[in-house]
Amino acid sequence: MSEIGSLLPQLIRDARTAAHAYTGADRAAANSVLAVAYQVAATTLTALGKEDAAFTAMERSFAAIQQCDDPNLETLTASTLSWVFTKQGRLADAERVALARAEQIEPSFRSAPEDLALWGILLLRAATAAVRQEKHDAVTSFLRMAKGAAASMGEDRLVYATPFGPTNTAVANVNFLVEMDRSEEAILSSRIPNLGSLPPTWRARFSVDRALAYDDLGRDKAATNALLKAEKDAPEWIRYHSTSRRLVEDLRERAPRRDAALLGLADRLGLIG
Repeated sequence: MSEIGSLLPQLIRDARTAAHAYTGADRAAANSVLAVAYQVAATTLTALGKEDAAFTAMERSFAAIQQCDDPNLETLTASTLSWVFTKQGRLADAERVALARAEQIEPSFRSAPEDLALWGILLLRAATAAVRQEKHDAVTSFLRMAKGAAASMGEDRLVYATPFGPTNTAVANVNFLVEMDRSEEAILSSRIPNLGSLPPTWRARFSVDRALAYDDLGRDKAATNALLKAEKDAPEWIRYHSTSRRLVEDLRERAPRRDAALLGLADRLGLIG
């Protein structure tokens, strides 16, 4: 977060200057950089709980995309906007945005891996919004299609800094099971190989899902260990993650006074003082 906060403002200023100064292909390329920079700003602001500012960044990203040279950035915008809407609680809008773009770009299962990945990412965004609306049949349908795309790819890929493939769809399945209060099934499904292919924040979010499932089953020690794993993978991210902070507070209220590991985690998250 601190590194992004330091680099991003200057990057946006430089990209805006270039987009205004150049013409032709150079201007289009500068607008592509500007569009992505604004989306990074949007996701960062959302993680910090500044969803309204994030939405403004998304509007500016979309304006840059209209003059850029990368057709896939419109798909990336739909994915990011769906996530911002989800964080705002605008779940129907989040699902609608993701599905509308997914229908526009729907590939065949013989399409290029990047095309399958972009489509699959949108389906997982739609499923995330659907599960929070308790539309469980829709979740099952979206996840099945995403898994089909991942199986056709046959490998995990990082597309515009977003992972997609067999590993991430398996991780998403655990998240959806937790959201549907199927905690035992979530734990049984959480033995996923190749987790190292995912970025640190994705691995940390997966560990938090496992912690939530263990907490629901009354297995406080296992929940604490999962949270410590999340902190190890993404120590700065977890300090800003509201679900993790709330779960640590709940565990601390029930924990023995000498649970040094949990108390240490609470202290590092700024929950003791």
